[in-house]
Amino acid sequence: MTAVRRVGSDLQVQDGDDCRHLLRVTSVQALSDTDPLRNETFITAAGRTIRVPQALDSIVELIAPGERLEADTQDEPREATAAEWPF
Repeated sequence: MTAVRRVGSDLQVQDGDDCRHLLRVTSVQALSDTDPLRNETFITAAGRTIRVPQALDSIVELIAPGERLEADTQDEPREATAAEWPF
């Protein structure tokens, strides 16, 4: 079983201790890689952080279908805007 799967408008999350959590997709505040191998992710939702053994890239697809991370779109040309951060 994958650690995170979408169930309607919720995410079913199973952490490293095999505890299950059911989160509203809209309650997810942040996703973060936990290590350089990028095979685990911290999910922060409703003020609680959960460590799951699944890559961040696959979780983003569950939260926002059709969206891609910036790293995935680097090869595509894009126009610079004046509103971009200087750093």
